[in-house]
Amino acid sequence: MAQGLTAAGTALLLALAAVFLLRPGGVIDSGMVRASYDALYHLVPDPGPSLADAPVVLVYLDRESYLREHQDPEAPWDRRLHAALVRRLTAAGARAVVFDIVFDGPGPDPAADRELAQAFRDNGRVILAAELNDWRRQTGGAPDVATVAPLLPYEPLKASAAGWGLASLRVDDDFTVRRSFAGFDAGGLPSLTAATARFLGVPDATAAPAGGRWLRYAGPPLALPHVGFSSALREDEVPSGFFRDRIVMVGARPMVTGFVERRDEYRSPWPESGGGGAFLPAVEIHATQMLNLVRTDLLRRLPGGGELALLLALAVSLPALLFALRPLPATVVALGAEALLLVAVAVAVALRSGGYWFPWLIVAGVQIPGALGGAVVFRSVEWYRQRRRLEAERRVAAARIREQAALLDKAQDAILVRDAAGAVTYVNPATEKLSGWSRAEWLSGEASGRVFAPSASRLPEAEAACVGCGEWLGELEWCPREGGPRTVQSRWSLIRDDAGRPAARLLINTDITEKKRLEAQFLRAQRMETIGTLAGGMAHDLNSALAPVLMGIQLLRRDASDPETRRMLSVMEENTYRGADMVRQVLLFSRGASDERTLVQPGGVLAEMERIVRHSFPHDIPVHLMAPADLWPVWVNPTQLHQVLLNLCINARDAMPRGGELTLAADNVRLTPAEAAAIPQGRAGEFVLLIVSDTGEGISPENLAHLFEPFFTTKPAGKGTGLGLATVARIVAAHEGFVNIESEVGRGTTFEVYLPRAEVVASAADGGTPSTSPRGQGEGILVVDDDRA
Repeated sequence: MAQGLTAAGTALLLALAAVFLLRPGGVIDSGMVRASYDALYHLVPDPGPSLADAPVVLVYLDRESYLREHQDPEAPWDRRLHAALVRRLTAAGARAVVFDIVFDGPGPDPAADRELAQAFRDNGRVILAAELNDWRRQTGGAPDVATVAPLLPYEPLKASAAGWGLASLRVDDDFTVRRSFAGFDAGGLPSLTAATARFLGVPDATAAPAGGRWLRYAGPPLALPHVGFSSALREDEVPSGFFRDRIVMVGARPMVTGFVERRDEYRSPWPESGGGGAFLPAVEIHATQMLNLVRTDLLRRLPGGGELALLLALAVSLPALLFALRPLPATVVALGAEALLLVAVAVAVALRSGGYWFPWLIVAGVQIPGALGGAVVFRSVEWYRQRRRLEAERRVAAARIREQAALLDKAQDAILVRDAAGAVTYVNPATEKLSGWSRAEWLSGEASGRVFAPSASRLPEAEAACVGCGEWLGELEWCPREGGPRTVQSRWSLIRDDAGRPAARLLINTDITEKKRLEAQFLRAQRMETIGTLAGGMAHDLNSALAPVLMGIQLLRRDASDPETRRMLSVMEENTYRGADMVRQVLLFSRGASDERTLVQPGGVLAEMERIVRHSFPHDIPVHLMAPADLWPVWVNPTQLHQVLLNLCINARDAMPRGGELTLAADNVRLTPAEAAAIPQGRAGEFVLLIVSDTGEGISPENLAHLFEPFFTTKPAGKGTGLGLATVARIVAAHEGFVNIESEVGRGTTFEVYLPRAEVVASAADGGTPSTSPRGQGEGILVVDDDRA
């Protein structure tokens, strides 16, 4: 009811404003109507159709013509020059010659008058200008023409011309000519352009349609085709084709230095390019009226009753529409209506479609803003009242929540209450203890965003489930002020107000961090126990399977005489032993056992690994070895070192499914504290650096942090166990070394293994003879096993 009454009141005010702005003789003569007309030319910078072939052209008595023809600016022109111009135009075939110059008496030279009259008769299409004896009538503003006494042209010239008309214009009080002036039909006094149009037979030249006629300007000043008087006399400067079949308007172009000195010039609604208002000579305004009449191009206003009906309809419909919308949509609709009005009225209707227009600024400047303002004020008052009511209800609900929260202060779980906007309104002491943030920091909102930051993406899910189902249960990650992240089991319950609407959320959070850690340790222990059991069961069977292979290789090597065959059998024997060692290493990894270490020259290990890889890897993966001869020795388990290098080489091969290059390298390095700080787990000292580098697919940054975790693998199911790099990390760490990784996706990966330099004992440094393996004296060996092979 209130909305309807307010909308009706707004509609009534807008209707009264429209009637007031349109009433005759009121604001219409100096306000919205003129502004609407003038704005059309500001909105449409394009002057419309090209004027190159316009049927009307101008001949100016301009400053250059005064100088070239030696005429006194304070005296009338020599009429012989006018006669010469008429003869030139007669020869050029001009359609008509219209003089905006009043020849009100005889000239100083009667012979010149006779010559001009003869030129008029020879042409037969000359229209002369007359003047009125009153300035108000001169500007077309005299409603009473009973006593009009026009100052007619000199009779001999008038008799020789084809017609005459008043050189008057309908000028508004701001010196702007907006409407066409047809003369005073009651006194038989046509205007200069109306007389010309009647002479040329232009249909409907003086009829005044309903709504009146308004000038359609062709463009900025001097937009119409024009030449100077002196140039028009000379065919070598202006060809005859310029005047042929055209109406030639001849008039003065005043020479002024300021606004107060302007003579026979009027403002044009068309803006100047640099800003400000343009001024037009009267002859150009006459030419514009003539162009409008010939093209039937005058602008027309809608009939008075039609304009009023349109504005009244808008006064009713705009409030009805905007009051039904909220302020923001109403503003969007109002702006859209303004834009539509600018395009439809100013461009499509006024300047491109039929020549009709109406005072559209009344709609754009009064009705649309008035309707929008009324709608916004009404909605603002309504919103304020509703807000007051909701605030009162919220205070009641908050009081009830505080009463209930007082019972929860003794709970061991972290309990919070969040309102509908997400603000925390209550926390119990356990929440302060678990999070490390005080109650005041929680209530201010400072703690909530930081504590829930790790689980921010899950909060909308919890909120939606709580509102939709009344409850949500799940795990969230908390970030306390001190200590590491905490895992809590969170239960969200929806609290409703008396009307059944969601009012708040009750969060009960139980810290299960330790429970989750123990579960993870238990699962890891189970996996390691399983691996140990499997490895222990596999070791005996695999060794039994490898024993016949070893014996067969030894027997074959005894009888082989070819050096290449013996070399290949030796390689097979070494790799068979290494296979057995690898099974033992899995057992070592699962049980955490260590093995014996000895002094090893890493260059030999790299060379041996290079031979194995070169013979076993695909041919599209060339292997490069770079190891200096002076490498420091390292104190390691040789089998475990082989396993480290082999695991890294296998990973490099798998990273190059379409081929690539594998590089094995080594060097002696001394790490400074600054250099060691840049390497994870690094430390300063002397190390032997072993490098395994490939040109494969590289490792993404998100996977780098998990490479050494047991069972983590980026390979497809069935392609990897996730134990290779975990074993590498455990072996290197057991040898007091560390690993550094450099990888770029699409460019390759480099593993750097740092092993501490071993202190060489004196005998080894002096080149002592190494011990030899024990050898028998031809005795027999009995092997007893339950496996027939």
